[in-house]
Amino acid sequence: MRPYRARHLAPPPAPESTPGTASGASRRSVLRGGVLGAAALSTGAAALATPAANAAGLYGQDVSGWQGEIDWSAQAELGSRFAYVKATEGRSYRSPAFNHQYSGAGGAGLVRGGYHFARPDSGGPEEQVDFFLNNGGGWSDDGITLPGMVDFEAYSGLPRDYGLSQQEMRNWIMAFSTRYRDSVGRRPVLYTNLHWWNDVVGDWTPVNSPLFLASYSSSAPTTLPGRWWAYEMWQYSDSGPFAGDSNLWHGSESQFESFVSDGDYHAIGI
Repeated sequence: MRPYRARHLAPPPAPESTPGTASGASRRSVLRGGVLGAAALSTGAAALATPAANAAGLYGQDVSGWQGEIDWSAQAELGSRFAYVKATEGRSYRSPAFNHQYSGAGGAGLVRGGYHFARPDSGGPEEQVDFFLNNGGGWSDDGITLPGMVDFEAYSGLPRDYGLSQQEMRNWIMAFSTRYRDSVGRRPVLYTNLHWWNDVVGDWTPVNSPLFLASYSSSAPTTLPGRWWAYEMWQYSDSGPFAGDSNLWHGSESQFESFVSDGDYHAIGI
């Protein structure tokens, strides 16, 4: 199993001739997707032959400004059913790709939702929730909108724990989750990986919090972070078959429908 690497950071600064693109820390090669997304699609058949991709379930993906323009019809033809699109980071960064990626995914028939990259070093949790909600992170029970997802992981150039103790990090996460729940009527999905969560947060998980687990392996993960005993979504690949990262829903079609549209949805693993 390849080691997990930090994910989902904002793309590096664009050339000055490209207006409206915010700066941020580098995280992945531009060859991963976007205008060169066809390269990822061309490897789809091989990727779908892996044990992970052959597992029963619903497939989807998550994308950010790194992917740029995406051929969403091609993603749907490959089998993608849902997409998380990066909306915000911290208290001030909004992905310039969010609008066209979000609307493009929906136009191709994918269930879609926004995600926020948490920056506990930059603004309080309530402030970041409000920024997220004001920039695409909301939810409604319309059957086509995923509940907002918040990404907790390391950030390049900063301490893994953002300078917080385990208890302070737990308080930050809980405050973010509570503010989101109070605003839209349900808790956000928590994206993380085993090692970051166990090192930085420890043996703790907020109640009724769906888990989106990053674990790059050909077999489904069995060791989970915190006190989760099951996950909703598994990010199993960062190299295809879909543009961005490839994900697998862990459950039935009816469970997925409930996850998407039911305000009373109960997380399966906590």
